[in-house]
Amino acid sequence: MAKYTASIDEDTRQRIHALPRYVHFADFMRKAITAFVEELEKNPELQPENFIITVTARKDVPNKRKREREGKP
Repeated sequence: MAKYTASIDEDTRQRIHALPRYVHFADFMRKAITAFVEELEKNPELQPENFIITVTARKDVPNKRKREREGKP
């Protein structure tokens, strides 16, 4: 698999390294990149300033799986 690299400034690099150990930065980036690619596939004319990153509430996946196992809707 090919790897994509992009330069980041030193301040950002230091902040990433300062995150708590339990924060898996790569997982967040993988999800963000997937969202960006999907939007760019829809509209290749978009520019970086067209994107806004926000935090949303997590879907309650564990309870959904539990309900499915119990046969509840």
